[in-house]
Amino acid sequence: MSDAFSQIQCSLLVGLLSLIPNDGLRYTAVGLAAGVGVIYSLHLKRLSVQHRRLVSGIEETEQVIREAKEFCARDVLSLTEESVKLLEMKRWASIIQCRILDSSGFTWRYYRAVNKDLAEATNKIKKIRTAVQLIMEAERQRKFTEDINATQTVLAIRGSPAMAMVGMSLSYC
Repeated sequence: MSDAFSQIQCSLLVGLLSLIPNDGLRYTAVGLAAGVGVIYSLHLKRLSVQHRRLVSGIEETEQVIREAKEFCARDVLSLTEESVKLLEMKRWASIIQCRILDSSGFTWRYYRAVNKDLAEATNKIKKIRTAVQLIMEAERQRKFTEDINATQTVLAIRGSPAMAMVGMSLSYC
C-alpha cells in the first residue's frame, strides 16, 4: 500500500516539475524538495521522536493486554507473563529517557548506542503485542470450536430431518 502511494507521489512530483518552464527554477524546486526530505528524515531519526514512538507502542500494548485480560479468562498466566515483560520494557524506556535527558553533548557513538537501544526496545514491544494478540486469537478459535460443537450437538439431538433438509438443499444446487 505504501509502495503504491510513494509511486503516486513520485509520479505527481515529476509531473509537477515538468510544468515549471525555467530550468533554474526546476533545479531549485528539486533541491528544495530534497532538502525538505532530508530534514524530515533527520527529524524522524531524532531520539525524542523515536522515544515518543516507543512510548505510544507501550501504551497500545497495554491496551491490548487489558482487552485480552477481559476476553481470555483461561490464559491469565500467559497474559501475566506478558504484562511483566511489558513492565520491564516500560522501565527500560524510562532508563532510555533518562539517558536522552541527561546527555550534555552527543557524540556519534553515544547517539548510535541510544538509537540501537530504542530500536531493540521497539522490537521487543512489537513481540509482546504479537504474543498477546496470538493468545486472543487462540481463545477466539477455541470459542468458535465450542460454538460449532454445540451447534452440531443440537443438530444431532434433533435428529436427521434437519440433516435431510441440508442434504436436500445441497442436492438442488
